[in-house]
Amino acid sequence: MVSVQLMVKVVTCIPAYNEEKTIARVVIEAQKHSDIVIVCDDGSTDYTGVIAEKLGAIVVKHEKNMGYGAALRSLFKKALGYNPEIVITIDADLQHNPKYIPVLVKALEEEKADIVIASRVKGDETPKYRRLAVKTFSKIMGAKISDVQSGFRAYKASILKNIIPDVNGMEASIEILNKALERNYKIVEVPVPFKYKGLETSTLNPLVHGYNIISEILKSRIIRKPLTYLGIPGLVFIVTGLMSGLWVIKRYAEVRQLATGTAIITAILLISGLLLILTAIHIFTIKEYAKLSRVR
Repeated sequence: MVSVQLMVKVVTCIPAYNEEKTIARVVIEAQKHSDIVIVCDDGSTDYTGVIAEKLGAIVVKHEKNMGYGAALRSLFKKALGYNPEIVITIDADLQHNPKYIPVLVKALEEEKADIVIASRVKGDETPKYRRLAVKTFSKIMGAKISDVQSGFRAYKASILKNIIPDVNGMEASIEILNKALERNYKIVEVPVPFKYKGLETSTLNPLVHGYNIISEILKSRIIRKPLTYLGIPGLVFIVTGLMSGLWVIKRYAEVRQLATGTAIITAILLISGLLLILTAIHIFTIKEYAKLSRVR
């Protein structure tokens, strides 16, 4: 008997947590534009997973709520098992409409991109404070991407294993882009309508969420350019420490009295500067070694 392997072009992945009100509409619409739809039921306490499964979606279930990044990790690993060409991610809350999946697929193919992001920044229904937050995060990240947090994306499946997130929270969207930027993957944005009206808002604490996102962005910038963000401040600390140290020595030579406070500050500056520079060199060396390993 000859086995026939079905050709899978598009797999749509949907992370979901307590989304029984909207999951059906998202799955049904996604199925129109995908060969396979996979839902990660991330520890839902409602009927999210049951509804998705009844509609024919493949459901990956977490026994407890593990977070957005953990859901994406499970979804990506499951999706790669079908050997697709393209993997789509879209949230289960219907803020993005799956009918726009073909728009992302077309952009991925025509632009020869590795990642296509559905940008929310120009959406008419995006609240001003949300738009400002998105722009702020994008600005801090330092990349030419207007919406670094959009969960509606298309990925070339061949790159997916290199950008699977390690973090479990919402900051996974940032981590994925950082990994992509590290490898110089081509990232393209397309404007897609985005709805807030009539939908429940996130249960995440906005301050905690913002802190986590900014922390991930700053961490990524340091990793991408360690000599800039650690080495230069370290050098400034050392130069400042040397100058204050010379002043302490000069003062002691003149009046035979040690400026204890300044001496302590000098020591802190010199030690901190040295640690920053050593850390920058260490991260830079690891990065270069990783690049050489990939080339080989």
